[in-house]
Amino acid sequence: MDIRQQRRHPSHFGFLLAICWILPADARGGGDESPPAVTERGVGGTFRDVVKPFLDRHCARCHDAGMMKGGIRVDRLSEDPDDSQLRVWTRARKQLVEESMPPADEPQPAEADRAKVAEWAGRTIDAALARQAERNGSVRRLTVPQYRNALRALLGLDEDLTEGLPPDALSKDGFSNNAGAMVLSPLQAEAYFDIAAKAIDLCLVDDTARPAIQNFRVDLGRKVNLRPCPDTLVLGAFSALLDNEDFAVTELTPGKPFAFTPFRMRTKYEFLEGYVGNDTIRKWRKFDGLAHAVFACVRGTTGYPKGEPFEAVPEGLLLRPAIPGPVVNGIANTYGPMANFKIAVRELPDGGNFRVTVRAARYDDGLLLEAGTPPAAGRAAAEVTPDRSGAAAVAIAEPGIYRIDAAGAAGAGKGKLVLRIDDREFSGDLPEAKPDAEAARGFLVVRLEAGVHRIKARHGEKGTLRLALRRVDEGSELGRRFAAFERRSPWLGVHLGLRRDCGSTLRRVGEAQAVPAGPARDFVFSGPINDFPSPDVEPDNVNYLAGIREIAVRSEFTDGRDMPRLLVRSVEFEGPYYSEWPPKTHRDILIDSPRRNEPEAYAGEVLRSFATRAYRRPVRDEELVVLMDVWRRAYAERKEFRASLKDALAVVLTSPQFLFVIEESSGPEAEDLTEYELASKLSFFLGNGPPDALTLDLAAAGQLRRSLDGEVERMVADPRFGLAMQEFVSQWLGLDRFDVVAIDGGRYPRLTREMKAELRNEPVRFVEHLIRHNRPIRELVDSEFLIANDAVASYYGLADRGEGGLAFAPIRHGDPHLGGILCQAAILSGLSDGREANPVKRGAWFARKVIAEPPDDPPPNVPKLPEDDGSRLTLRQKLERHRSQPGCVKCHSGIDPWGLPFEPYDAAGRFRDAPIDAGSTLPDGTGVRGLEGLKAHLLADRMDRIVFSFLKHLAGFAVGRSLTYAELESFRAEARKGVPGDRRMRDLLEFVVKSDAFLKK
Repeated sequence: MDIRQQRRHPSHFGFLLAICWILPADARGGGDESPPAVTERGVGGTFRDVVKPFLDRHCARCHDAGMMKGGIRVDRLSEDPDDSQLRVWTRARKQLVEESMPPADEPQPAEADRAKVAEWAGRTIDAALARQAERNGSVRRLTVPQYRNALRALLGLDEDLTEGLPPDALSKDGFSNNAGAMVLSPLQAEAYFDIAAKAIDLCLVDDTARPAIQNFRVDLGRKVNLRPCPDTLVLGAFSALLDNEDFAVTELTPGKPFAFTPFRMRTKYEFLEGYVGNDTIRKWRKFDGLAHAVFACVRGTTGYPKGEPFEAVPEGLLLRPAIPGPVVNGIANTYGPMANFKIAVRELPDGGNFRVTVRAARYDDGLLLEAGTPPAAGRAAAEVTPDRSGAAAVAIAEPGIYRIDAAGAAGAGKGKLVLRIDDREFSGDLPEAKPDAEAARGFLVVRLEAGVHRIKARHGEKGTLRLALRRVDEGSELGRRFAAFERRSPWLGVHLGLRRDCGSTLRRVGEAQAVPAGPARDFVFSGPINDFPSPDVEPDNVNYLAGIREIAVRSEFTDGRDMPRLLVRSVEFEGPYYSEWPPKTHRDILIDSPRRNEPEAYAGEVLRSFATRAYRRPVRDEELVVLMDVWRRAYAERKEFRASLKDALAVVLTSPQFLFVIEESSGPEAEDLTEYELASKLSFFLGNGPPDALTLDLAAAGQLRRSLDGEVERMVADPRFGLAMQEFVSQWLGLDRFDVVAIDGGRYPRLTREMKAELRNEPVRFVEHLIRHNRPIRELVDSEFLIANDAVASYYGLADRGEGGLAFAPIRHGDPHLGGILCQAAILSGLSDGREANPVKRGAWFARKVIAEPPDDPPPNVPKLPEDDGSRLTLRQKLERHRSQPGCVKCHSGIDPWGLPFEPYDAAGRFRDAPIDAGSTLPDGTGVRGLEGLKAHLLADRMDRIVFSFLKHLAGFAVGRSLTYAELESFRAEARKGVPGDRRMRDLLEFVVKSDAFLKK
């Protein structure tokens, strides 16, 4: 019986109830609860006789249930202030001392009364800082990404099983791992059980059965198929097939150290519907041959700007970068980029991992010159006129870079010139020649060795062709341009998806890989096939194109600069991919043991091993008793070992010990985390996943706390730190806004879907770099470098600064309008409406995220700032008009001054070199001009706020809860130490890890 049919078993049902009803209460108790109050008796003074009358007399009119200006109600303040009230009292005391409250137009209190209340508030706050907050441990559910990473680490499954889970809620600070914002509904608990059952089914196999493995290879190249399919294959709109003789499909039998059954694809089909372009053909037709099961094609928009997007040569298939399709009304073209080479396949495995191996090389290419480039002046080093067959030879005296100009004879028609020099092939268009003059153009720049070179040229059917070769000085502009071209490498990407009439549903398989110079070699891409779109067609489908899977192979687009073409020689698919049988997922659960033939003893060993890894600590005897009881009952019922074991494994995967980060406490006093609790907390903070073997070994030896410095250094250097930074930086800086903003493609055509994906990575990689390299925190505000790849660099107009392709690396920018997080396009564009910049959003973001001085929530029914009301008012004038409305001025006085310096940056996040008034008077009265002025002010006078904001947000993310008042004050004090701008980023991270907020429970 399938394990999912057992979910109503009493032990399972009771366990789900325990998760749903008991744990949320524990989580609330340990996550975000305020500490005990401080009473007036602990600090002296009289709240009832002095403070309360003062509040009623001078504050209640504007700050009670009826008005509640600034979100503050003084009628709720008590003599026993909790954390939330202490924050109010901190602000109130500051305003009393500065005499900024009550407002000047209100009756003022006597100085003695003001002093008494300020003194009482000060003593109350001091007492709060001195007290020990109740901790009571904590229970915090794993976020969806953490749960996904925990499943993968435990089970070895690459498959993402979490798509059915609802997204995590965000706390007020924007974090998804805050215990106070997390819920666990019965529906979600049921989803956990379904995921557990599916995961176990995927891991455990019938090790007595032979797996079926599909393996085929598509070889590519001109006339590579000596026995091509005679049929004319047909595809839909925007499609082109490779000539049948230019690809050959071979079914393979891979070499394996175990027995398996080779899967052979079906070759006979009968369809009623087919296509020629957009025309539908309705006629029954029989098809026979492997070419109808696997075929090579190209799809995507036409009009490649320079050269041919793909070209078959004897050595393979040449691909130029796949230029992203245009975005129209916020929607990307679904036919794919220009152009999109794919292998169409009717049958692929239903599950398991697959492997695509692409044999490829960087082509020893030449730089094709732009159409319309005039021929060079001066004497040629060599001239050649091919004979009627197009053949010729040319002698090169000196090795180096050569420019080749091509001239068609008078009267020759416009057409494609294909030029082959030895074993290299180049093609491009020649203009149409006038009747009385030849048509000449600069055609190609190429590196040639000394000696005689064979040339073969094809151009039209009439007239002659003349080629002139001139040596290019390597120090000239053209020479430097060609040298830069030679240094670049194409990036090979593989995508898998499902063909559909209006395009494809392709998803990238792994990361793109750089293809360096040198001989062709294998590039391997792998993934779980169920993470990619799959066909949903009836078994007796009669449409020729329905349900076809596509394996796309691309030279990935970077920044539009010329680069050598990608040569693809073959594409091989294997799936499900197994290096051993039974697979590692199976062996890691059903461990080797001499007691395999003793069901009860072996079940105990398996469950102890599995639960210890799942719980991230040694399983306790009483926990193992529960698991064994589940197994015994299932085994007694089914008499089948593996099936009964699945029930107990599912209990482990749906247990609090796996689903939650648990910090157990014996009382309200603060206690040290245990070594295993510290291991989990540290790993979920710095790796967004469970602890690895090295961390757990330190915990088992009782040495983790003593080894914190080394472990933090190791974890920050680990690739998994990038996963943690993806979560932290995205949530701290609010990058989800960039994900959802609808960009006006007409105004900002460069902000394509692909460019957005690269720009979104910039803030994450930047902060990650600052921490990994322990850079000074002032570089958050302003830096002399970006962390960018070629795509991001080109977006900022720095295309000549980077040669790293899709890899992110430091690039010095030399631009006063760039550097730091404040100028990053993903942030600024996300704080717009996709058409116009929005200083209010940017100002509120800055106050909340950068300096941790969040504005008050706006009062209800505040009118929205008009976007385009037909007036000729500037944005600054619209803001002034908006602020003049009741209830708006106070909030905006703490928002707009921070947002106005960002005005020169458009809705796409780029600097506009236009006359824009970006001056602003900040809330403290400081005047600044533009973002450069704001940066200078921050670096000179406000770096303590930057340090505090970073510490506050990083610590909140690290501990998974809202910080207490005392913890915030401790971070505030730390931020003021030394020269704040010189504080180092990893040092600050280590301070968080060593703080009581992190190490205590």
